[in-house]
Amino acid sequence: MKNRIWLGFILVLVFSACRKDPKDPLTNQGGTKYVPKVIDPTTIFPVSKFGLPNLPSDNPFTEEGIYLGRMLFYDPILSFDSTVSCGSCHRQENAFADPVKYSNGIYGLKTGRNSSSLINLAYSKKFFWDARQTTLRGQVFEPIQAHNEMAMTLPLLSKRLAKAKRYIEYFDKAFGAEPNVFDMSKAMEQFLLSIVSQNSVFNDFFPGRFSLLNDGQQRGALLFNGLVNFDVPTGLTTGADCFHCHGGALAQQNNPDMGGIANNGLDGSFSDKGFGAITNNPMDRGLFKTPTLLNIALTGPYMHDGRFTTLDQVIDHYSDNMNFQSPTISPMLTAHSSRQLLLSTKQKADLKAYLLTMTDTVFINNPAYSNPFKK
Repeated sequence: MKNRIWLGFILVLVFSACRKDPKDPLTNQGGTKYVPKVIDPTTIFPVSKFGLPNLPSDNPFTEEGIYLGRMLFYDPILSFDSTVSCGSCHRQENAFADPVKYSNGIYGLKTGRNSSSLINLAYSKKFFWDARQTTLRGQVFEPIQAHNEMAMTLPLLSKRLAKAKRYIEYFDKAFGAEPNVFDMSKAMEQFLLSIVSQNSVFNDFFPGRFSLLNDGQQRGALLFNGLVNFDVPTGLTTGADCFHCHGGALAQQNNPDMGGIANNGLDGSFSDKGFGAITNNPMDRGLFKTPTLLNIALTGPYMHDGRFTTLDQVIDHYSDNMNFQSPTISPMLTAHSSRQLLLSTKQKADLKAYLLTMTDTVFINNPAYSNPFKK
C-alpha cells in the first residue's frame, strides 16, 4: 500500500514538472523559452507625415523578426552559388536601387528590368514593375528562384538554412521554429516593410512650408504641383502636373486608375508588355508601376528598362519627347490636348532643384538598414 502511495506521489511530481506554467513570461505557444519583442508600428512609421499603413495581421513586427529578415536580405547563401544577395542589387547608398541599367545575377547573367528602389514599401499595394505581386512575402520568392538572379531552389535553400548555426538560433528567437522558407519570407517581409525614408527636405516641406525651400526649389514645387496651363503671351505652361502620378507626402500614386500603374509615353510599341503580360489585356500593355520619387537623385538609371541615366533626361522626356501615339498612354498625360510641355531651361532647372530636395541622407546612412555582416 505504501509503495502505491509513493508511486502516485512521484507521478504527480513528474506530470507537474512537464506542465507549462502559464504565468512564465518566457514561455509561448511555439514551444520555445524565448519570447520575441513585439514592436509598435507607430515607432517605425511617421504617422504624422505618411499615416499608418495597412500591415499584415499575421506577421507583427518583432525585433528578432526584423533582424532575421535583415540578415537574410544581405546573405548570399540565398543564391545557388552563394555569390548574390538581395543587397547585391538593392544597395542602401542608392536608396535600395541599383546604379546600373540591369543588375548582375548569378554567373553574371543580367536581370530583365532595372532594379527598383525598395523604400516605403509598406505604403505600396503592388510590387515589381509589372505589379504582379500583392505581398512582400510572395515577392521575395521570385528573385530567389529566378534563373538569371539567384537561381536557388527552395528545397536546397531549406537545407542550407537548417545547417547554418546563426539561423537555427534566430529562427527560434523570431518564430519559435527551425529554419524554413515560409518563416524566411515572413522575416524578410518584416525587414522590407520596416525600410522607411522620411527625413528629406521635401518631407519637412510637404505640403507647403515654403520657408524651407530656396527660390528655385519653390518655383519647382509650384511647377510640379501645378496643372498644365499654357500662358498665351509666352507659350509656357505654368504647371507640369507631375503630382497626379507622383503626389502626396510619399511622392507616389497607389490607385491604379489614377496613375499608380501607367504608360508614361515612352514607346509606340512594346517589347516589354509590362502589366499587360500579367493580365493578357491589350489595354494594359506598356503599363508599369509608378515609383515613388523620394530619393530620386540616388535611384538612377530610370524607368523600367533603365533607359535614362540622368534626371535631366527624365525631365526632357516629360517636357519634350512624350509619345502621344502610344496606344495605352495614361489619360493624365494627354489631358492637355497631347501637347508637349516644352519647359524652358529655367523651368527644367527649377523642377530638378525641387526633385533634389527629396534626397534623404539620414536614410541612406541608417545603420538599422545596413549589412549586419559588415562590422
